[in-house]
Amino acid sequence: MCDSGSGYVNESRKSDFLRFDAPGAAMSTVTISCPKCSADLKLPDRKLLGRKGKCPRCQHRFILTEPDEVELTLLEAEAPAPPAEPMVGTSAKWVPDSPPPAHDELPSSFPTPGSQEAAAPGAFDFSSVAQAPLPLADVDVSSSDAATSVGPATNTGDATNRGRGRRKRKSRGGPMVAVLGTLLFVSCMIGLWWQRSSDAKLAAEQAAADQEPQVNEAWQQEKLVLADANENARALSPTSGSVIPLDYLPFTPHLIFHLRPAEIWSADRKNREFMATLGDLGQWLEEEIRDMTRFEPQEIEELTFAVNFGPRTSAPEVAAVVRLRSEQTQSDLQLNRFRGQVRSDLDGQVFESDPYSYLLIDTKTFAVAPITMSDSLADARKYAPQASVDIEVLLRESDRRRQMTLMFDLLNIDTHREYIFREQMQDFADEFVLWFGKDVQTVGWSLHLGSELFMETLLHPNNESSALRAQRHVKVQMEKLPELLQATARFMKPATKGYREMIGRFPAMMRGTVLGTSTYVGPSYVRMITLLPDKAAANLAAASLFTWNQSVVTDFNGPAPVVATAKALPELIVDRLQMTIYVDFRNMPLQEALAYIAEEIKTTIEIDGDGLKKAALTQNMKQNYDFGEATVLKTLNAIITNPDYRDMMIISIDEEAKKIIVTSRPSATESGLPIFDTTQGK
Repeated sequence: MCDSGSGYVNESRKSDFLRFDAPGAAMSTVTISCPKCSADLKLPDRKLLGRKGKCPRCQHRFILTEPDEVELTLLEAEAPAPPAEPMVGTSAKWVPDSPPPAHDELPSSFPTPGSQEAAAPGAFDFSSVAQAPLPLADVDVSSSDAATSVGPATNTGDATNRGRGRRKRKSRGGPMVAVLGTLLFVSCMIGLWWQRSSDAKLAAEQAAADQEPQVNEAWQQEKLVLADANENARALSPTSGSVIPLDYLPFTPHLIFHLRPAEIWSADRKNREFMATLGDLGQWLEEEIRDMTRFEPQEIEELTFAVNFGPRTSAPEVAAVVRLRSEQTQSDLQLNRFRGQVRSDLDGQVFESDPYSYLLIDTKTFAVAPITMSDSLADARKYAPQASVDIEVLLRESDRRRQMTLMFDLLNIDTHREYIFREQMQDFADEFVLWFGKDVQTVGWSLHLGSELFMETLLHPNNESSALRAQRHVKVQMEKLPELLQATARFMKPATKGYREMIGRFPAMMRGTVLGTSTYVGPSYVRMITLLPDKAAANLAAASLFTWNQSVVTDFNGPAPVVATAKALPELIVDRLQMTIYVDFRNMPLQEALAYIAEEIKTTIEIDGDGLKKAALTQNMKQNYDFGEATVLKTLNAIITNPDYRDMMIISIDEEAKKIIVTSRPSATESGLPIFDTTQGK
């Protein structure tokens, strides 16, 4: 009986085939040799000779022929018991010459013992399967070339079921192997792609690291120009002192106010006028200096106030370092000035005189702090505090020779404004912080009175901004400042005529200040330089103080008062030229100076650029005039009669169009424009 599915008969089924011989019958076996590998193969029956077989060792196919010598063996009636150890080799398989017959063509049964067909030994009849080609034995030859023993017969149905089970397992295992193989292949390809991608990325990074960075030549050139301009601006300073020292302060300062009181309160006329215009503010500052230091301002060469704001809900702490003009004896300081007790338990000469403690450094220098900070004050003699990083940037640009210097952090001002500004000034404090915007972190401002008023403002941007961005922002804010002050002044109701006039002129003064201010960009800060004439210092200080004092008592939440009588604008442009404006032009381009004049007299000034080019004139020619308050006619006459212009610039007035035309003399002649004489009535 053969397996219709595979065409092979396994060992167990072969045993079942041989078990149906009649009792005592023996089938002769034939041993033949493989012509290719010479392996000995044993056939179970001589009737298989002449068929085609396959060697199980080398898989060679050949025709089974009669050997020279044939050895016959008899099959025992009962098959021997299987050996204890399994024999080496594989089961015999039948290889058909053609596809195996269908299952229904095979004999339905085999002879059984006792039947007529099995009466004689060896009388097994293959006639029932003569029509079907018999499979050839694929004999598994062991290393000793011994014949494979035939085991006891097993049930044919069980063998068939096991064969079908193997076919089912084989059919299920094929797709799974294909899927696993596909996954393995895809994984290998992904890994290979990832490895190549990583190698390419590393190679690109290495190449980028080895390659020299590209240099933006335009930006490098611009930085050099900015650096040169900043150095030139630094050279405009009237002083050249060292940086402001922070020695002997008992805490890290959040606000620094450095003064030279002996110079500010000197007998010089300009300084006395300046301090007089400060009014109550100057008196308050003088009293604070006298109360805290126990010396008159005229006796102090340098005074450095420092403020530490501390927690949000606590009042700020104030300390100061005093450097006197002349030496003092220790006994005079202790008995007459400080009038305090010596703290013998502290390292250093600390005198406590409620509400202050005084640390004596030498006969000309001492530090003062609240009495609760005596221990910190004594330690400050050895360990000087460090300013914050943001203030340190501006501190390196400071000059201790300036008469006034103020440095502060906007965030601290915003957080502790209730301790700095009065309740009525809370809205102003908010506007003050918002005016600088989100780009500025710390501010440094210094002032020096000399032959002219010199002011320098330093702005350090925060980490999210840059010096260039802060410069653009502050320039826009400065241009808007006069209009903002004018809108604010509309709410004020000064009691006296002098106050009204001074506050009313303050926006115009601030416009002149803006025009006299130039901005520069440093490595990590913006530098603003303001130069004003000598007489402008007192006027600006007075107007600022009057406006400040009036803002304290002004209700900015209500409606702005309506002006009952307003000065009417002259109808004729010729009459408008007699209006008074504030003139302080410092290296200002011609077009900006004319735009300022046009805004003040509410008249269009048209610049004929092409006409100016005919006389080799441009709109960027620098204007430098310091008239203070002067008529428009005087200002225009000074501009067009500049000797550098060779009498080639003129103005023409168009009363119908309500405009002033600025052009060259040749262009006006060609166009037939009337030339206005600016020397009349100026």
